[in-house]
Amino acid sequence: VRNTMRRALFLLFALAWMAGARAVGPADGIYVCVDADGHKTYQNSAEGSACHRVDGIVASIPSSELPRGATPRPARPVISAASFPRVDMNTQRLRDADRRHILEEELRLEQEHLAHLRNEFNQGKPVPVSDEAVGSLHYQDRVQRLFEDIERSEGNVASLRRELTPIRF
Repeated sequence: VRNTMRRALFLLFALAWMAGARAVGPADGIYVCVDADGHKTYQNSAEGSACHRVDGIVASIPSSELPRGATPRPARPVISAASFPRVDMNTQRLRDADRRHILEEELRLEQEHLAHLRNEFNQGKPVPVSDEAVGSLHYQDRVQRLFEDIERSEGNVASLRRELTPIRF
């Protein structure tokens, strides 16, 4: 019984000593490890082949106080409606007129394009081109493309009309 007690006590001390050595060893340093892609990780153990100990790193948080003799940096200027550059009324009217003219021209061109597409679509029965028959797959694909182009063009016309509608407050 006495030998068993001694062995148990010896094992207990040995385990405690090993646990203490393990806790003290890695915790006393900081290691930087670089993986194959070049990413750095910092850890408290040197697990891996590309890890090395970093000594003398002191983490600090910068204070809000300025060192003696330093001058504070000026704050960024605040941009407000009052400090924003202004455009005189006549220049703005000319810009608005140019914008309206451009939108009206785009609307005219889009309406012409829509009229051309509707004419070619021919109420869902476009005239087949030389290499296609009325029921062929190529003909059906062309009819579907024309239908989608008409829908897109109608949406463009509606958007341009909305842009040309004056805003009422």
